[in-house]
Amino acid sequence: MTVTVWDDMSEFFDGLARDFGGWEGERVWINNHLVLTAAFGSGGHVHLSWTLRSGFFPGDWKCTVTTVTEAGEGMTAVAADLREFLGQA
Repeated sequence: MTVTVWDDMSEFFDGLARDFGGWEGERVWINNHLVLTAAFGSGGHVHLSWTLRSGFFPGDWKCTVTTVTEAGEGMTAVAADLREFLGQA
């Protein structure tokens, strides 16, 4: 089975893995109720904030969890795992 709704999500993660040297500011991927924000932090780590939201209006709930991954091999492994999970490997 292949999840096609999130096809560009694997492209987003592939781009993060390619840019292991870092970038300025935040990179954002949005699809309906899921928002991913990536920021390059100190020590060569990528801070990924995963936000799940119930809607798009004030008063709607949202929950954010932040994970920290090593920019080089760690981000490459996450991108590969994501492609496998989405059936794109």
